Amino acid sequence: MVNDDERLRNEFPRQSGMIADTFRDYEDEFRKRWHRLKPARPERKPDVTGHMPRVSYDDSGSRERLLCARYLSIAADLRIATVILRGAVRYGNDVTIDIKRAEIRQAVRQLAGLIRDGISGPVDEPEMRTVVALI
Repeated sequence: MVNDDERLRNEFPRQSGMIADTFRDYEDEFRKRWHRLKPARPERKPDVTGHMPRVSYDDSGSRERLLCARYLSIAADLRIATVILRGAVRYGNDVTIDIKRAEIRQAVRQLAGLIRDGISGPVDEPEMRTVVALI
């Protein structure tokens, strides 16, 4: 009978690769979108009194930019947790393994939720099935 630790050591490299590949394309897309939505800096010149005018940015796209930033933040957390988990598996640190597995599950759920909720355009059904299976 195979115990959970053996299964983790044997299956983790394959599963972590699937997780990374699934979200890497999305991460690139969100990074491009985030940069594209960056508000233009208005030219700031002092007025006749010598004071700098207040800056007001157009709010269009700020919600989408915020969602892109959220995705990138969660993806970075997922990448870090995956690297730490690899080390924990290699050295057999059970406490860290449990914590990082929970963090990875949570990050994958959050990322899948952002993708599923439509901010990345049409949902790719095979990829969503892969994501749901990984959760």
